[in-house]
Amino acid sequence: MTFFDSEKLQADQKANLDLLEQVNGKILKGVEQLSQLQLAAMRAVSEEGFDSARKLFGARDPQSVAAAFGSFANPAQQAERLLEFNRKVYDLISATQADIAKLGERQAAQNTQQMQDLVAEIAKNAPAGSESAVAMLKSAVDGAGSVYESAQKTAKQAAEIAENGMAAAASAASQATREAGKAAGGARK
Repeated sequence: MTFFDSEKLQADQKANLDLLEQVNGKILKGVEQLSQLQLAAMRAVSEEGFDSARKLFGARDPQSVAAAFGSFANPAQQAERLLEFNRKVYDLISATQADIAKLGERQAAQNTQQMQDLVAEIAKNAPAGSESAVAMLKSAVDGAGSVYESAQKTAKQAAEIAENGMAAAASAASQATREAGKAAGGARK
């Protein structure tokens, strides 16, 4: 009597390799998107710097020079740009993490099913008089599944709370930046 089927083991190994390949693909896609985001941000900053330099070199009077210097170091605009960049990075990381979590959940469900199948096979082939041991094994597997489900729900709730907190903080920071920009604009006039 054997509980292990070599063909099933090979199929499981292939499935695990496929899962690893999918996770790797999600990570590489995320890194690629992050690189594109960083490149776009660097390009925008570079173009704005050259535009500001052109304005400065084209200035002919003190007011034009002051305006050109003001465009170089506009803290409200820079803070808003940084906030937007950080928001995009956070969204990208969250989406990548969610994709990987879905793959993990699917794998966990498959592992749970495999464990239940193994327990069923053990129960089917168990010798007479071992019913209580088999029942205890089934109970342990069911308990482990319940603990995993509870932990998964708690992790999802914690992620939602963190995401809501980040959104609220970003909104508050964005509002503060806009107000500071308005105040700075009013002070220049």
